Amino acid sequence: MYVCLCNALTTSDVRKVKSSGVCEPIQVYKILGCSMQCGKCLETIDEILQEKESQSSQKDIDYQKRFSVQVQA
Repeated sequence: MYVCLCNALTTSDVRKVKSSGVCEPIQVYKILGCSMQCGKCLETIDEILQEKESQSSQKDIDYQKRFSVQVQA
């Protein structure tokens, strides 16, 4: 899911950066090679960085269950 529309950052992008030890939203932008634009995503990025690992995994699973589409051949 997109977290930052200005920079096209997704929750997956933020979680990958988080796994490398980043704990501040500004560091996320820097590592991903972009900069904060409007700032509306700061709170969401911070929430992702602060969430516990098990919550992160559960949210991904819940999201995938809600939006998965079965393709029939």
